[in-house]
Amino acid sequence: MMKTDSKGDAQKEKIVRIAREIFATNGFEATTTRKINQEAGIAEGLMYYYFPHGKRQILDTVVYEGVMARLSTAKFSFRNINSSADLEDQLMACFEKIWANFSDEQLYQSFMITIRERPLLSDKQANWLLDTLDALAGQLSDGLINMTGAFHVPAEQAPALAQVLLAIFQKLIYDQLLIKNDRQLDGSLKSALRPQIQLLLSQIEA
Repeated sequence: MMKTDSKGDAQKEKIVRIAREIFATNGFEATTTRKINQEAGIAEGLMYYYFPHGKRQILDTVVYEGVMARLSTAKFSFRNINSSADLEDQLMACFEKIWANFSDEQLYQSFMITIRERPLLSDKQANWLLDTLDALAGQLSDGLINMTGAFHVPAEQAPALAQVLLAIFQKLIYDQLLIKNDRQLDGSLKSALRPQIQLLLSQIEA
């Protein structure tokens, strides 16, 4: 997920990729720097050249890159919304686009690592994650306010609606990936989501 503008960047990317795969399989605590070096095929000290703080710095990099890559696909633009049904369909499409992230092995691994290793994150990084989620809710709120068509969401209702929608999305994603250990977006998941969106939209004073 990093740009490889030089040999050094490529080496750094390789270390992160290998570490991410091992973290996802074995967990952070069970992963040694020796294991990362062996799997990456690098000398013992080279990892510390790129990551002076060792595997903890690599974990921070994995979490940061994963979150930023997933956020880059979250675009909320609603066009030609002439009824609540139109908005419902486009919100379902938004969820499917977010879900598509998890078909990418690297994004899936980074997500699972972020959740499982949450207790190891620093307060600074935890606050950054919360701020990032707030920013995402803000983007969704702006999308709802600025959508085109005959149907409108009142500006004063948009922030709360965005927060609730994202909470619903998160719960479904967590339940499916963490509890059920299932990466498939099947009909049952969509069937669970659509009525919740319908209920929310029924409360809008359009």
